[in-house]
Amino acid sequence: MMKTERFDLGGKVAIVTGGNGGIGLGMARGLAEAGAGIAIVGRNEAKSAAAVAELKQAGAKAISITADVTDKAAVTAMVDASATSSAGSTSSSTTPAAPGSRLSRRWPWRIGGACST
Repeated sequence: MMKTERFDLGGKVAIVTGGNGGIGLGMARGLAEAGAGIAIVGRNEAKSAAAVAELKQAGAKAISITADVTDKAAVTAMVDASATSSAGSTSSSTTPAAPGSRLSRRWPWRIGGACST
């Protein structure tokens, strides 16, 4: 991976919902280039595993988490798993915050809608 000089996300973990394909995977690649560890989140385990393998082959730290972001408990577990993962130790997010989740308490904004993979 070639690090971008615009900003450094080293030591951070980016949670990328829908990161196992399309625009989400492109976003994951860009965040990894900036040094972030990547937590690929989706409902399709095989697609997520393939995305993680691609990112790791390019030199990124990456993990896969199977979760449905429309389920509050799953979102909380996803954030906890990514914060303590081998992808890094600090959590940041590219995902909408579910009401009542740790993310919504940190970042009080919410984007409506569901994400499917």
